[in-house]
Amino acid sequence: MKVFFAFMVLLLSSGAITAQNDADVRWFEDLFIIPKNKPIDEERRVAELKRLNALETHDQEGEVRTLIELGVLHLTRVNDYEQALGWLIRSLTLEDSLGLHREKIFTYIAMSRVFEAVGDYYKSADFLKEAEALDANDDDLLMRSLILNEAGQVNAAHGNIDEAFDDYRQLLIYSRQLELRAQEADALFHLGQLLTRQKKYKEALQSHKEALTIRRSIHDKSKEAMSLNDIGELYRSTKNYERSLANHVAALEIRQKLKDESGLAESYNSVGALYIAKKDYKRAIANLELALQASREVHDQEQTLKTYEYLSQCYKELKDYKKALESKESSLGILDFIQNEKNERQLLETQNRYQMKKKEGEIDKLELDRTQREKVIEAQTKLRNFLFLLIALGMVISLLVLYLYFLKRRSNRKLQEINDTKDKLFSIIGHDLKGPLNSLTAFSTLLLHHTDSLTKDEIKMLSLDLDKSLKNLFTLLENLLEWGRSQSGNIDFKPEAFDLAIVLKENQDLLKGLAENKKITIVNDNAASLPVKAHHNSINTVVRNLISNAIKFTPEGGKITLKVEPAERQLRVSVEDTGVGMSEAAIQRLFKIGTKHSTLGTAQEKGTGLGLVLCKDFVEKNGGTIGVESIEGKGSTFYFTVPTGSS
Repeated sequence: MKVFFAFMVLLLSSGAITAQNDADVRWFEDLFIIPKNKPIDEERRVAELKRLNALETHDQEGEVRTLIELGVLHLTRVNDYEQALGWLIRSLTLEDSLGLHREKIFTYIAMSRVFEAVGDYYKSADFLKEAEALDANDDDLLMRSLILNEAGQVNAAHGNIDEAFDDYRQLLIYSRQLELRAQEADALFHLGQLLTRQKKYKEALQSHKEALTIRRSIHDKSKEAMSLNDIGELYRSTKNYERSLANHVAALEIRQKLKDESGLAESYNSVGALYIAKKDYKRAIANLELALQASREVHDQEQTLKTYEYLSQCYKELKDYKKALESKESSLGILDFIQNEKNERQLLETQNRYQMKKKEGEIDKLELDRTQREKVIEAQTKLRNFLFLLIALGMVISLLVLYLYFLKRRSNRKLQEINDTKDKLFSIIGHDLKGPLNSLTAFSTLLLHHTDSLTKDEIKMLSLDLDKSLKNLFTLLENLLEWGRSQSGNIDFKPEAFDLAIVLKENQDLLKGLAENKKITIVNDNAASLPVKAHHNSINTVVRNLISNAIKFTPEGGKITLKVEPAERQLRVSVEDTGVGMSEAAIQRLFKIGTKHSTLGTAQEKGTGLGLVLCKDFVEKNGGTIGVESIEGKGSTFYFTVPTGSS
């Protein structure tokens, strides 16, 4: 009963921690949502009052949160990046002193957004890496999703498309695990945009359609319209004008209901571009006039510029050169305006980066202080460890006599184990020899006494069984002889230079017929010379055994791949099959002479149980290592290393 109550308390406390973690992430995300019709001065006054209240009540954790809130406020509402970074640095200082782990991650993410806002993507990525490093040891998928979403945006903006793909794909996995439908849709939407940038229109369309389905299911109308617009643009890119128009019209209807003027301008421009592609310039102009009206309403210069450029193109095609020229002049005027704004913004960003360089010095100082504290802690740890070492040394001296006493007993036990292993080996040999010999006796008796009564098919079947038994017996004797020679020291494992590629090819050719009987393909792309220095015959035996085993445990129609990869002054040879695989328990029993592990192949081939023991012995005597990786039902990869002889 006590154990049950303890378990329930642990379960409830774990659930409470998870709920609190989720609430923390939601709190941080809400800071970036700009409220409508709320004056910025009022927001700043409320945030400052919360900070003062935390100071008066000595609520240091509360103070940290208000500092983060003030930093985000100056970033998103005031656009004072220097002041934003100042608040966040103060937050970081407190977090270091209090050891607030999660709040520090939030601060690093906010700092990343500050540097992203001024176009310093390198610094932005650096802070995200700091946040990721802090989160690495936590099993908090929601926090990890937050970091991945930020990293995806930064990498996409900076042109690191492959990294952005990795971020959003991982975000998609976490979103589905957490059942965060809105976040899943956003990840799919961003992946669709990245695929569009790579002109992979089919994959992009699939991703956008999945995002659209989710956004409809959660009734997110604004983002549903965004998905419809992007799908419409993809259909236009692939010249499927009918579907393109249907999606743009659907987006228009939603944006009209939402009174989203910027969205309407985008949709009307998209429809106008569609009609231009269809050479229906009058309809294009009608929609572009509506786009112009909507974009002017909200002073959306980017959409206005796009509208005038489309209008100029339409009038030019209709040979109305006067209006074409007027539209072109209007577009150039807006382009100059946008460029001036861009230049001013770049100048402001440069000034902000200069100011923030000074702030980076404060961050570096914080890092230095943290490093010094870690050094003090490390020194204390070393002293404690030294004391523990002295105590341990005393215990070692005390136990040394006992160790010497037990050493002799252990040696005797080892000798007993060797004798037991020898007995098990002889038992295995006796069992494996007895089986084929019994089969041979039975088959010979049948053939001797019942030849006249047997049909041709029965004789053929008996011959096949007889052939299998003989081959199994031959393989067992061959392995026994090789193993016996190695154990008795009759094999001189003197290394010699030879081409491993030739050994692989010879064994592929040798076992090709056996593989073809089971319709198995052996893939060997190692055509180039692979010089090694080892005992040629023993390595040849290892390769032959591993390929033979792979054939045995691979079903009809399977594939065996021979790979060679460079390692440190060695080559790593792998025999990979698509066979039945093994469990972890079965893997543990391999390579052990004292353990009988012989499994029937996919065509009921019987193993000897000694082949892998022989392989392990030969590989290790050549200075290499052998191992296996396997998944039940999917296949196995046996690998070993062989020295190259290079210095």
